[in-house]
Amino acid sequence: MSSRLKRLFIVFAIAAVVIAGIWWWSLGKETTDDAFVQRDVVYLKPRVDGPLVQVAVHDNQAVKAGQVLAKIDPEPYRAALSAAQAKVANARASLQSAQASLTAFQADLAARKAEAAASVDVAKARITQQERARDAQAAKIEQARRDVKRYSVLVERSQVSRQTLENARTNLNTLESDHAATAAAVSVARSQLASARAQQQAVAADDQRLPVMQAAVDEGKANLEQAQASLTQARLNLDWTTIKAPVDGWISELQARTGAMVGPEATLVILVSGHPWIKANYKETQIGDMHVGDRVDIDVDAYPDRTLKGHVASFQPGTGSRFALLPPENATGNFVKVVQRVPIRIELDDVPGDLQLWPGMSVVPTVYLDSAGKQP
Repeated sequence: MSSRLKRLFIVFAIAAVVIAGIWWWSLGKETTDDAFVQRDVVYLKPRVDGPLVQVAVHDNQAVKAGQVLAKIDPEPYRAALSAAQAKVANARASLQSAQASLTAFQADLAARKAEAAASVDVAKARITQQERARDAQAAKIEQARRDVKRYSVLVERSQVSRQTLENARTNLNTLESDHAATAAAVSVARSQLASARAQQQAVAADDQRLPVMQAAVDEGKANLEQAQASLTQARLNLDWTTIKAPVDGWISELQARTGAMVGPEATLVILVSGHPWIKANYKETQIGDMHVGDRVDIDVDAYPDRTLKGHVASFQPGTGSRFALLPPENATGNFVKVVQRVPIRIELDDVPGDLQLWPGMSVVPTVYLDSAGKQP
């Protein structure tokens, strides 16, 4: 064998060994360089409009939850709060007045109803009393008439004196006069009963005013609730003039300065927070043997001498292109098959405190297949 063939053979042998080594090294694991560090990114927008009178932080500053970031001019909102408080006071006074009027009217109505009912009862009692007196007088008149008739016969026979007859006639006249007066009293009592009943009906008619007055009370309650809601909103608006950090984090970018007009439509601060994790976009042909819990080695481009440990936390239920702003539409034109990528969330098992892991930093994760055991 010539030396040239020997050298060619050695080259091919070395290439075969290298290829076999690479194949063996990659066996049982999948890697990608389409992976990045992720963290929670919060875009803070003011809830109210106004000029910034104070900016208490600067770019790249670490902040704590509740720390004041900026303040919007609070004076217009203080004035609005005072106006809302005045409206609540007026609404409460109106409600109290309506309730007092309703309570007083109900008490007066109840008293007048009781008085009208008592008047009816008294008139009925008088009628009964006068009718009994009238009937008793009628009986006495009949007796007196018989006495006069009898005494008239006895006087003609000279068995009684004429004075006795005159006394009987006088008694009859008196009884008839009393009877007439009692009959008139019965008529008067009946008239009083009719008047008392009419008054009772008039008082009962006042019941129709109760729903109107109750409606005024209900309206007062609704107005008070509305005023209280406006007061609550005014207090919130005043509180919202002080913009605070919702969570611990870092100011990534401050997009407004003191004196600038801000409002809910524009971002004031971009805040980075939370623990870092990895978003790895693996080809769909790589994830067939991956499972949640598989261990992962992560190489960070910024720290080439450090390897972080993690595990597969979850798979996005869909490819990255499917959730893009403009998803591809393959139903038209000529279709060219493209291998899709599936985003995978990788949680870090331990994050060293001396590493800066910020959103967007490049990493290379290596997933050890079936290291967590196959799922049924």
